[in-house]
Amino acid sequence: MVSIAVNERQTPQRVLLAKVGLDGHDRGIKVVARGLRDAGFHVIYSGLWQKIESVAEAAQDEDVDWLGISILNGAHMTLVPQVLDELRRRDLTRVRAIVGGIIPAADQEKLKQLGVITCFGAGSSIESIVDYMAIRSPDHDDIASFARRFEKGDRVALARLLSLAAAGRDADALQTILKSLPKRSPPIIALTGSGGVGKSSLLGELMAQLTQRGERLGVLACDPESPLTGGALLGDRCRIAGDIATGQVFVRSLPTPSGQQGIAPNIELMLDLMKSFGFDRIFVETVGSGQTDTAIRRIADTVVLVVQPQSGDELQWEKAGILEVADIVIVNKSDLPGAEQTIADIKQQLHLSKHRTVPLVKTSVAKHQGIADLCQALDDCRK
Repeated sequence: MVSIAVNERQTPQRVLLAKVGLDGHDRGIKVVARGLRDAGFHVIYSGLWQKIESVAEAAQDEDVDWLGISILNGAHMTLVPQVLDELRRRDLTRVRAIVGGIIPAADQEKLKQLGVITCFGAGSSIESIVDYMAIRSPDHDDIASFARRFEKGDRVALARLLSLAAAGRDADALQTILKSLPKRSPPIIALTGSGGVGKSSLLGELMAQLTQRGERLGVLACDPESPLTGGALLGDRCRIAGDIATGQVFVRSLPTPSGQQGIAPNIELMLDLMKSFGFDRIFVETVGSGQTDTAIRRIADTVVLVVQPQSGDELQWEKAGILEVADIVIVNKSDLPGAEQTIADIKQQLHLSKHRTVPLVKTSVAKHQGIADLCQALDDCRK
């Protein structure tokens, strides 16, 4: 077994921002998210009304350096200690928790005694938050220890090894770990398409149906990284994970530089780790992709192209590109005007291809329609 110490990571720090409990106000936390992104952090936003277990699981699977908890409803002395307890239960002591909101000074001191690193009250500037969080905590992880835990199905170990793979570090050691494990070949399904077509929301609906069958699912969700700061706002998780029971779905958000054709660097090694972990299916969601972004074909068993109504006339579909590599085509938001014309245009183009039959599925996340048909199309691709 490999025994190599990992020094302090030089990749951008990862931050999970969470709204815990019955708090429906998110304007402030979104301002903080954008500020941290612009300062070069990789920011994962998990959405409103998060459960304690869901927040801890997100911090675990995303392998974050920081957990920022925003509470404006006065429940900080009840909810924050529960979050800290859940982090400790999952052996996430390296995750540094900070709390923001309307918190009296006396309560801030109590929270720090419980394990919160610091608190930022109302009126704290983005600059003060960024300056505080710029301080890194060095990591000295023994890969051999994580390898042993990985073999036993430990999600913390999977998350940490994925971080090494994503950063392009210790690739030889990771390959050595993989060679010692049984070979598994769960199907890899890619969802691709232009930005705004609803890939994440559609994937969330798909996760809900597949987990009802008892399937364990892995997701690598790619979001764009700033070419100027290296920061990223990774928002797919809040649409994908939703209210799905913890433990059945593993979601990892991946910052993706421009010029990567919609997929994160080193994704092949990350997929090898995911396959060895024993998921029933693995999904890859690309960054919003155009006609020439076909690199996803080389890593996926099934490529699902998602389009929406009024996304182009028949001439657009005749151009060479991503439609040629699709195994399934989905017209999402099919409840919107223009859906039938888009379907007719794509059917005509698919009919002209003499090489293979490509299923065309209509879906509407807003009306929860077509998801069962999509599940059936994916099952058919496995036969």
